[in-house]
Amino acid sequence: MIKKITNKINSIHIIVFILFFYFLFPTENSSLDAYLYASHIKFSENLFSPHHLLYNAFLYVLINPIKHLYTNVDILLVSKFINSLFLVLNLVIFYKILSTLNLIKKEKIVYILITGFSFSLWRYGTENETYIIPITFSLLGSLYFLKYLKTERLKYIFFSGLFASVACLFHQIHFFWWLGLLVGIFLYKRRFNVLVSYCITALIVPVVYTLVLLYHQNQPLSISNVLHFVLHDFYTGSATPEFGWKNFFFVILNSFRTFFQIHPTIFILIKRNLLFSLPILLLFYFMYVLVKSFLKKTLFTKREIDNNSFIKTHFLVFILHFLFAFYAVGNVEFMVMIPFLILLGLLISYKINFHLLSLFALTLFIWNFSYGIFPNKYFNYYNDEVLLDFIIKHPNDTFVVKNADLINKYYYKTGIDNYKNIILSDKIESTVMLENLITKNNYIYTDIIDKPSIFNRAKIISLNFVELDFKKYPKEEILFYEGLFGKSTIHKIQHKD
Repeated sequence: MIKKITNKINSIHIIVFILFFYFLFPTENSSLDAYLYASHIKFSENLFSPHHLLYNAFLYVLINPIKHLYTNVDILLVSKFINSLFLVLNLVIFYKILSTLNLIKKEKIVYILITGFSFSLWRYGTENETYIIPITFSLLGSLYFLKYLKTERLKYIFFSGLFASVACLFHQIHFFWWLGLLVGIFLYKRRFNVLVSYCITALIVPVVYTLVLLYHQNQPLSISNVLHFVLHDFYTGSATPEFGWKNFFFVILNSFRTFFQIHPTIFILIKRNLLFSLPILLLFYFMYVLVKSFLKKTLFTKREIDNNSFIKTHFLVFILHFLFAFYAVGNVEFMVMIPFLILLGLLISYKINFHLLSLFALTLFIWNFSYGIFPNKYFNYYNDEVLLDFIIKHPNDTFVVKNADLINKYYYKTGIDNYKNIILSDKIESTVMLENLITKNNYIYTDIIDKPSIFNRAKIISLNFVELDFKKYPKEEILFYEGLFGKSTIHKIQHKD
């Protein structure tokens, strides 16, 4: 089916088609980070975060004129639209790279569909997260690297280094893309002037960090202050290394999840409506065609690529990013760029069975739309907005809550950061601490007694989980509310007389 379509359409049709599904289906179940970034932009606070230095400031510059025209603009929603635009820009640059590598039109179209509808890119391209925009600059770095390999014009390697360096300013994880390109230049173009032209552009990174440190953080300039600012997550312990079975488990799981949504919500959706089981049938059919092609030895054939050093370089970039994701306990957020790198560093070296490739694109689209994008838009997983409104109406009371994103939702809605009356349940480290909290306030409100519990990564890697027991306290059911994951109750927990 896709093969017939590709004969009648061009790249612009595909880009518009993908943009349509990004723009019409921004998630309504945003992450705690998404609310935090939107709050920073909304209230002009903390615009420079060390780990993704320019993200908030860049969106602030883009959105601020809109704020002056429309005072009630939804910063969170506009941020999602901006990420969608940059995701589509990524696809345009990617298409240009594939064209420069002389892939035929129908292959380029299917590869664009595969990347555009891979779950990690689709998910974060409809969210206010920091992982899409830096890919734009890294891909530009790769495009100009390829241009240099074809022409050996020094200005292209300069632009390659510049864009790859700017990507690091939007997210530090892209240091590995920059490093991979540098190693590629060293291995395949051992010329001093080429290395200098690439590396000199990296000076923009310490210069920008230093300027932010001096004029925004108002800290004196010293090597110690610069290092502590740039490596903030390591010094604060939020990026500590961990090695064990979890690294292997999550890096394998999230390698699949980079392409396909894998989550307990799938079973909940099927239980809600059997129509949600249809994508599973399509997946089985795809697997059948895959196995059949493999057995018949029609799965792929090796093809000649003019710039094999480009492919090898991007395979190295893929390995570097994959190893860091392993180091980060398989964090799927650090694997968002993987679909681009797998295609650039491995798959385009082979001519894959086009029928299978087309079926894979179709399967990705239907599976991820059904189990990820559609429910993200039209189902409220917890419906904690009810609890949020209740908290706002009771500003003098104390709340012990389950979901961390509630704190940032409160910040986004009220402008109050780190509201002291909202306490996360996983911050209560003992029953004594709970007892003291209730005694001090005479009563508290909580949603955790019957809160729906979903099996996820955070629960597995949590090391300090304490089961809070409210049985011995008088309690009153105040309010019920329901989301896709089940019913929650706001309880009033009173001090024992």
